[in-house]
Amino acid sequence: MDKNLKSMKKNILIIGLFLLLGATAWGQQEAMYTHYMFNTLDMNPAYAGSRGAMSIVGLRRNQWVGFEGAPITQGINMNTPIFGDHMAVGLSASSDAIGPIKTTSMVVSLAYRMKINDDAKLSFGINGGFNSLNTQFSRLDLNTPVDEVFATSAQSDWSPNFGFGMYYTTSKWYAGISAPRILENTYKVNTSSVGLLQASRHYYMIGGAILDISPVVKYRPSVFFKVVEGAPAQLDLTNMFIFHDLFWVGSMIRTGDGAGAMAGFNINQDLQLGYAYDWSYSFGRVSNHNGSHEIMLRYELRYGSQEKIKSPRYF
Repeated sequence: MDKNLKSMKKNILIIGLFLLLGATAWGQQEAMYTHYMFNTLDMNPAYAGSRGAMSIVGLRRNQWVGFEGAPITQGINMNTPIFGDHMAVGLSASSDAIGPIKTTSMVVSLAYRMKINDDAKLSFGINGGFNSLNTQFSRLDLNTPVDEVFATSAQSDWSPNFGFGMYYTTSKWYAGISAPRILENTYKVNTSSVGLLQASRHYYMIGGAILDISPVVKYRPSVFFKVVEGAPAQLDLTNMFIFHDLFWVGSMIRTGDGAGAMAGFNINQDLQLGYAYDWSYSFGRVSNHNGSHEIMLRYELRYGSQEKIKSPRYF
Protein backbone atom coordinates (compact mmCIF):
# COMPACT_ATOMS: atom_id res chain seq x y z
CA MET A 1 0.00 0.00 0.00
CA ASP A 2 1.29 3.50 -0.85
CA LYS A 3 2.81 5.12 2.28
CA ASN A 4 0.97 8.42 1.82
CA LEU A 5 -2.37 6.68 1.29
CA LYS A 6 -1.82 4.53 4.39
CA SER A 7 -0.98 7.63 6.42
CA MET A 8 -4.11 9.40 5.13
CA LYS A 9 -6.32 6.48 6.13
CA LYS A 10 -4.85 6.46 9.63
CA ASN A 11 -5.40 10.19 9.97
CA ILE A 12 -9.02 9.88 8.84
CA LEU A 13 -9.62 7.12 11.41
CA ILE A 14 -8.04 9.22 14.19
CA ILE A 15 -10.11 12.28 13.25
CA GLY A 16 -13.25 10.14 13.31
CA LEU A 17 -12.38 8.80 16.74
CA PHE A 18 -11.77 12.30 18.09
CA LEU A 19 -15.20 13.36 16.83
CA LEU A 20 -16.67 10.26 18.41
CA LEU A 21 -15.05 10.82 21.80
CA GLY A 22 -15.66 14.55 21.87
CA ALA A 23 -19.46 14.19 21.80
CA THR A 24 -21.85 13.21 24.57
CA ALA A 25 -23.80 11.13 22.05
CA TRP A 26 -23.09 9.73 18.63
CA GLY A 27 -25.47 9.16 15.78
CA GLN A 28 -26.27 5.98 13.83
CA GLN A 29 -24.84 3.51 16.35
CA GLU A 30 -26.87 0.39 15.55
CA ALA A 31 -25.65 -2.24 13.11
CA MET A 32 -26.78 -1.56 9.54
CA TYR A 33 -27.89 -4.26 7.09
CA THR A 34 -28.98 -4.01 3.47
CA HIS A 35 -30.91 -7.26 4.08
CA TYR A 36 -33.08 -5.55 6.69
CA MET A 37 -36.23 -7.18 5.24
CA PHE A 38 -34.77 -10.61 6.14
CA ASN A 39 -33.52 -9.45 9.55
CA THR A 40 -36.63 -7.83 11.01
CA LEU A 41 -36.34 -9.44 14.46
CA ASP A 42 -33.13 -7.50 15.11
CA MET A 43 -35.05 -4.22 14.89
CA ASN A 44 -38.53 -5.23 16.07
CA PRO A 45 -39.25 -7.84 18.78
CA ALA A 46 -42.91 -8.07 17.67
CA TYR A 47 -41.73 -9.83 14.50
CA ALA A 48 -41.01 -13.03 16.46
CA GLY A 49 -43.12 -15.95 15.27
CA SER A 50 -44.51 -14.15 12.22
CA ARG A 51 -43.18 -16.74 9.75
CA GLY A 52 -45.03 -19.56 11.48
CA ALA A 53 -41.89 -21.67 11.93
CA MET A 54 -38.56 -21.70 13.68
CA SER A 55 -36.56 -19.24 11.60
CA ILE A 56 -32.77 -18.82 11.91
CA VAL A 57 -31.02 -15.95 10.10
CA GLY A 58 -27.29 -15.32 9.90
CA LEU A 59 -25.67 -12.25 8.34
CA ARG A 60 -22.19 -10.92 7.78
CA ARG A 61 -21.41 -7.46 6.43
CA ASN A 62 -17.98 -6.17 5.38
CA GLN A 63 -18.33 -2.43 4.95
CA TRP A 64 -16.07 -0.07 2.96
CA VAL A 65 -13.83 -2.93 1.82
CA GLY A 66 -10.25 -1.75 1.27
CA PHE A 67 -10.37 0.93 3.96
CA GLU A 68 -8.22 0.20 7.01
CA GLY A 69 -10.32 -0.30 10.16
CA ALA A 70 -13.59 -0.50 8.21
CA PRO A 71 -16.70 -1.87 9.98
CA ILE A 72 -17.31 -5.62 10.08
CA THR A 73 -20.75 -6.64 11.33
CA GLN A 74 -22.10 -10.11 11.93
CA GLY A 75 -25.20 -11.38 13.63
CA ILE A 76 -27.46 -14.35 14.10
CA ASN A 77 -31.04 -14.53 15.33
CA MET A 78 -33.73 -17.14 15.71
CA ASN A 79 -37.42 -16.98 16.53
CA THR A 80 -40.28 -19.46 16.78
CA PRO A 81 -43.93 -19.63 17.82
CA ILE A 82 -44.56 -21.25 21.20
CA PHE A 83 -47.76 -22.43 22.90
CA GLY A 84 -49.63 -22.47 19.62
CA ASP A 85 -49.79 -19.45 17.34
CA HIS A 86 -50.31 -16.62 19.87
CA MET A 87 -46.95 -16.50 21.61
CA ALA A 88 -43.43 -16.41 20.17
CA VAL A 89 -39.88 -16.10 21.44
CA GLY A 90 -36.69 -14.90 19.77
CA LEU A 91 -32.96 -14.62 20.45
CA SER A 92 -30.52 -12.26 18.74
CA ALA A 93 -26.74 -11.92 18.99
CA SER A 94 -24.53 -9.50 17.06
CA SER A 95 -21.11 -7.88 16.99
CA ASP A 96 -20.01 -4.71 15.22
CA ALA A 97 -16.32 -3.76 14.97
CA ILE A 98 -14.85 -0.55 13.56
CA GLY A 99 -11.15 0.03 14.06
CA PRO A 100 -10.34 -0.35 17.78
CA ILE A 101 -14.02 -0.21 18.86
CA LYS A 102 -16.20 -3.32 19.12
CA THR A 103 -19.80 -3.51 20.30
CA THR A 104 -21.60 -6.74 21.16
CA SER A 105 -25.23 -7.41 22.03
CA MET A 106 -27.38 -10.32 23.18
CA VAL A 107 -31.17 -9.88 23.24
CA VAL A 108 -34.18 -12.08 24.08
CA SER A 109 -37.56 -11.16 22.54
CA LEU A 110 -41.12 -12.15 23.46
CA ALA A 111 -44.15 -11.46 21.26
CA TYR A 112 -47.92 -11.86 21.58
CA ARG A 113 -49.92 -12.18 18.33
CA MET A 114 -53.60 -11.29 17.89
CA LYS A 115 -55.73 -12.46 14.98
CA ILE A 116 -57.56 -9.45 13.52
CA ASN A 117 -59.33 -11.37 10.75
CA ASP A 118 -58.68 -14.38 8.52
CA ASP A 119 -55.84 -12.55 6.76
CA ALA A 120 -54.37 -10.14 9.33
CA LYS A 121 -52.50 -10.34 12.61
CA LEU A 122 -51.24 -7.71 15.03
CA SER A 123 -48.25 -8.45 17.26
CA PHE A 124 -46.86 -6.73 20.34
CA GLY A 125 -43.31 -7.46 21.38
CA ILE A 126 -40.82 -6.65 24.12
CA ASN A 127 -37.15 -7.51 24.44
CA GLY A 128 -34.37 -7.37 26.99
CA GLY A 129 -30.66 -8.00 26.98
CA PHE A 130 -27.30 -6.31 27.21
CA ASN A 131 -24.91 -4.27 25.11
CA SER A 132 -21.16 -4.18 25.63
CA LEU A 133 -18.45 -1.89 24.26
CA ASN A 134 -14.76 -2.78 24.06
CA THR A 135 -12.01 -0.32 23.06
CA GLN A 136 -8.35 -0.98 22.35
CA PHE A 137 -6.98 2.42 21.33
CA SER A 138 -3.44 1.46 22.33
CA ARG A 139 -3.32 -0.83 19.26
CA LEU A 140 -3.54 2.15 16.89
CA ASP A 141 -0.35 2.87 14.98
CA LEU A 142 -0.22 6.64 15.40
CA ASN A 143 2.12 8.96 13.51
CA THR A 144 2.45 11.39 16.40
CA PRO A 145 1.42 11.33 20.09
CA VAL A 146 -2.15 12.49 20.66
CA ASP A 147 -4.70 12.55 23.45
CA GLU A 148 -4.19 10.21 26.44
CA VAL A 149 -7.35 8.36 25.40
CA PHE A 150 -5.40 6.65 22.63
CA ALA A 151 -2.68 5.42 24.98
CA THR A 152 -5.00 3.50 27.30
CA SER A 153 -5.06 -0.28 27.47
CA ALA A 154 -8.10 -2.34 26.52
CA GLN A 155 -11.29 -1.18 28.23
CA SER A 156 -14.69 -2.86 28.39
CA ASP A 157 -18.05 -1.64 29.61
CA TRP A 158 -21.54 -3.09 29.39
CA SER A 159 -25.10 -2.22 30.34
CA PRO A 160 -28.59 -3.77 30.22
CA ASN A 161 -31.29 -2.55 27.88
CA PHE A 162 -34.86 -3.25 26.76
CA GLY A 163 -37.24 -2.27 23.96
CA PHE A 164 -40.66 -2.76 22.41
CA GLY A 165 -42.36 -2.99 19.03
CA MET A 166 -45.62 -3.49 17.12
CA TYR A 167 -45.98 -5.45 13.89
CA TYR A 168 -49.04 -5.78 11.62
CA THR A 169 -49.06 -8.29 8.80
CA THR A 170 -51.37 -9.70 6.13
CA SER A 171 -50.68 -12.03 3.21
CA LYS A 172 -50.02 -8.98 0.98
CA TRP A 173 -48.38 -6.30 3.13
CA TYR A 174 -46.86 -5.56 6.52
CA ALA A 175 -45.86 -2.60 8.71
CA GLY A 176 -44.07 -2.21 12.01
CA ILE A 177 -42.78 0.38 14.46
CA SER A 178 -40.24 -0.15 17.22
CA ALA A 179 -37.64 1.19 19.62
CA PRO A 180 -35.51 -1.89 20.33
CA ARG A 181 -33.14 -0.24 22.82
CA ILE A 182 -34.82 2.33 25.05
CA LEU A 183 -32.09 3.15 27.57
CA GLU A 184 -29.51 5.75 26.52
CA ASN A 185 -26.64 4.20 28.44
CA THR A 186 -23.24 5.79 28.97
CA TYR A 187 -20.07 3.75 28.36
CA LYS A 188 -16.50 4.35 29.51
CA VAL A 189 -13.88 3.98 26.80
CA ASN A 190 -10.78 4.40 28.99
CA THR A 191 -9.73 4.44 32.64
CA SER A 192 -9.49 8.22 32.94
CA SER A 193 -12.24 10.75 33.56
CA VAL A 194 -12.48 11.59 29.85
CA GLY A 195 -13.80 9.51 27.03
CA LEU A 196 -17.46 8.76 27.74
CA LEU A 197 -19.87 7.61 25.03
CA GLN A 198 -23.63 7.94 25.40
CA ALA A 199 -25.90 5.74 23.33
CA SER A 200 -28.78 7.36 21.46
CA ARG A 201 -32.27 5.90 21.27
CA HIS A 202 -33.25 4.69 17.78
CA TYR A 203 -36.79 4.58 16.39
CA TYR A 204 -37.56 2.29 13.46
CA MET A 205 -40.44 2.01 11.03
CA ILE A 206 -40.58 -0.77 8.45
CA GLY A 207 -43.07 -1.74 5.77
CA GLY A 208 -43.47 -3.69 2.59
CA ALA A 209 -45.78 -5.54 0.23
CA ILE A 210 -45.94 -8.36 -2.30
CA LEU A 211 -47.60 -7.75 -5.68
CA ASP A 212 -48.25 -10.16 -8.55
CA ILE A 213 -46.79 -8.83 -11.81
CA SER A 214 -47.37 -12.00 -13.81
CA PRO A 215 -47.92 -15.71 -13.08
CA VAL A 216 -44.15 -16.11 -12.60
CA VAL A 217 -42.98 -12.67 -11.39
CA LYS A 218 -43.73 -10.93 -8.09
CA TYR A 219 -42.72 -7.44 -6.99
CA ARG A 220 -41.70 -6.92 -3.38
CA PRO A 221 -41.09 -3.25 -2.41
CA SER A 222 -39.97 -2.45 1.14
CA VAL A 223 -39.00 0.61 3.19
CA PHE A 224 -36.98 1.07 6.36
CA PHE A 225 -37.10 4.44 8.15
CA LYS A 226 -34.63 5.25 10.96
CA VAL A 227 -34.79 8.19 13.35
CA VAL A 228 -32.14 8.94 15.98
CA GLU A 229 -31.21 12.08 17.87
CA GLY A 230 -28.02 13.68 16.61
CA ALA A 231 -28.21 12.33 13.06
CA PRO A 232 -30.38 12.95 9.98
CA ALA A 233 -33.38 10.66 9.51
CA GLN A 234 -32.53 7.92 7.04
CA LEU A 235 -34.73 5.99 4.61
CA ASP A 236 -33.87 2.73 2.86
CA LEU A 237 -35.95 2.01 -0.25
CA THR A 238 -35.72 -1.46 -1.81
CA ASN A 239 -37.27 -2.88 -4.98
CA MET A 240 -37.12 -6.65 -5.31
CA PHE A 241 -38.41 -8.90 -8.08
CA ILE A 242 -39.04 -12.59 -7.36
CA PHE A 243 -39.06 -15.08 -10.24
CA HIS A 244 -40.86 -18.44 -10.06
CA ASP A 245 -40.78 -18.17 -6.24
CA LEU A 246 -37.22 -19.40 -6.68
CA PHE A 247 -34.77 -16.49 -7.01
CA TRP A 248 -34.80 -12.72 -6.70
CA VAL A 249 -32.92 -9.60 -7.77
CA GLY A 250 -33.34 -6.07 -6.50
CA SER A 251 -31.97 -2.59 -5.97
CA MET A 252 -31.64 -0.37 -2.91
CA ILE A 253 -31.11 3.31 -2.23
CA ARG A 254 -30.24 4.73 1.20
CA THR A 255 -30.95 8.46 1.50
CA GLY A 256 -27.89 10.57 2.17
CA ASP A 257 -25.57 7.57 2.02
CA GLY A 258 -25.56 5.20 -0.92
CA ALA A 259 -27.15 2.68 -3.26
CA GLY A 260 -26.76 -0.98 -4.04
CA ALA A 261 -28.07 -4.21 -5.49
CA MET A 262 -28.99 -7.65 -4.17
CA ALA A 263 -29.70 -11.14 -5.41
CA GLY A 264 -30.58 -14.48 -3.87
CA PHE A 265 -32.33 -17.78 -4.31
CA ASN A 266 -34.15 -20.52 -2.46
CA ILE A 267 -31.75 -23.45 -2.19
CA ASN A 268 -34.73 -25.57 -1.15
CA GLN A 269 -38.06 -25.01 0.60
CA ASP A 270 -36.38 -24.23 3.92
CA LEU A 271 -33.04 -22.63 3.02
CA GLN A 272 -32.40 -19.20 1.44
CA LEU A 273 -29.14 -17.52 0.45
CA GLY A 274 -28.76 -13.83 -0.40
CA TYR A 275 -25.97 -11.43 -1.36
CA ALA A 276 -25.98 -7.63 -1.41
CA TYR A 277 -23.48 -5.02 -2.57
CA ASP A 278 -23.77 -1.34 -1.83
CA TRP A 279 -21.65 1.75 -2.26
CA SER A 280 -21.51 4.65 0.19
CA TYR A 281 -21.08 7.77 -1.89
CA SER A 282 -20.99 9.95 1.24
CA PHE A 283 -18.01 8.03 2.65
CA GLY A 284 -16.55 7.79 -0.84
CA ARG A 285 -15.95 11.54 -0.76
CA VAL A 286 -13.54 11.01 2.14
CA SER A 287 -11.65 7.89 1.05
CA ASN A 288 -11.59 5.36 -1.75
CA HIS A 289 -13.11 1.99 -0.93
CA ASN A 290 -14.49 -1.04 -2.75
CA GLY A 291 -18.05 -0.86 -1.47
CA SER A 292 -19.75 -3.08 1.10
CA HIS A 293 -20.50 -6.79 0.78
CA GLU A 294 -23.19 -8.63 2.72
CA ILE A 295 -24.17 -12.30 2.93
CA MET A 296 -27.49 -13.57 4.33
CA LEU A 297 -28.51 -17.16 5.09
CA ARG A 298 -31.94 -18.15 6.42
CA TYR A 299 -33.03 -21.62 7.50
CA GLU A 300 -36.52 -22.58 8.64
CA LEU A 301 -37.47 -25.66 10.61
CA ARG A 302 -41.13 -26.66 10.69
CA TYR A 303 -42.55 -29.06 13.23
CA GLY A 304 -45.98 -30.19 14.40
CA SER A 305 -48.80 -28.11 12.89
CA GLN A 306 -46.21 -25.89 11.14
CA GLU A 307 -45.52 -28.67 8.63
CA LYS A 308 -48.91 -28.00 7.05
CA ILE A 309 -47.75 -24.61 5.78
CA LYS A 310 -46.73 -25.13 2.14
CA SER A 311 -47.28 -21.76 0.44
CA PRO A 312 -44.25 -19.43 0.24
CA ARG A 313 -43.95 -16.73 2.92
CA TYR A 314 -42.44 -13.47 1.76
CA PHE A 315 -42.23 -11.66 5.13
